[in-house]
Amino acid sequence: MLPFRARFAARRIFNASYHRRLSQIIASPLKFYLVMALKLLPGLSKGPFDLRFKDGKTLRVREFWALFLFDEIFVQNCYESPEVLNCAPFGTVIDVGANIGLFTLRSKQLWPNAQIVSIEPHPDNFSKLQEHVEINGLRDIWPLQVGISEKCGQFDLYISGRNIAGHSMYKKTDQAVSISIPTCTLDNAMAMIPAGAGAILLKIDCEGCEYPLLSNLTVEMANRISCIVFEPERSLYDLSALIQRLVFLGFTISNHTNLVVASKSGRGTSSSGN
Repeated sequence: MLPFRARFAARRIFNASYHRRLSQIIASPLKFYLVMALKLLPGLSKGPFDLRFKDGKTLRVREFWALFLFDEIFVQNCYESPEVLNCAPFGTVIDVGANIGLFTLRSKQLWPNAQIVSIEPHPDNFSKLQEHVEINGLRDIWPLQVGISEKCGQFDLYISGRNIAGHSMYKKTDQAVSISIPTCTLDNAMAMIPAGAGAILLKIDCEGCEYPLLSNLTVEMANRISCIVFEPERSLYDLSALIQRLVFLGFTISNHTNLVVASKSGRGTSSSGN
């Protein structure tokens, strides 16, 4: 764990282009580096730290992994491929695996008028999601403390002791400790969205639940969605079969880093997903 954190920090502290990029996003890059140093060793500094974005929004850092997620979502812009942006602006974002709410926050920066359904089952992550919504005064956010599955009920969520974004309903984690969580279907979540709510972006980062979620996508549901971006768990299922299902539903498939993008823009490049 520590070697990964040390590598992550070193690649950013000693990178001039990273510093320039960071300077475009947050008010004090030096504070970012200081907070990263304080959070490098687990337990070194328990207090939360606030980092201010240039637009006045706030990132509350309670653990190292918040910085990792910030880097992915705000610096690397991992969910902002050309294929995704070609489908924008979005009137609705369904954030499956919202974690502590950083993509929810980023979505509000990109599409201020969008309504967002933020889905996160883990109690501590969900509390931090609500905190980010509150301290940033975000409106039109519908947080749901549930997991997404093929049916409503109860499910075991396996807890990762190393990574707040590593909890999973479909694979045992490093600790193999689980908690029971309520689940609902994507259809339930979409029922909250009124007709005429604008283009829908479905973002999925849920450590394996993307397969039952997307394989059970109906034609009616797919017709409401303009774009899907998800991180596949290739070891858990046949990704090519899932890609074929999405193509059948009218999506064009492309790859962006480790993510799969299924869009209705017609501008993506056909891909097998391998």
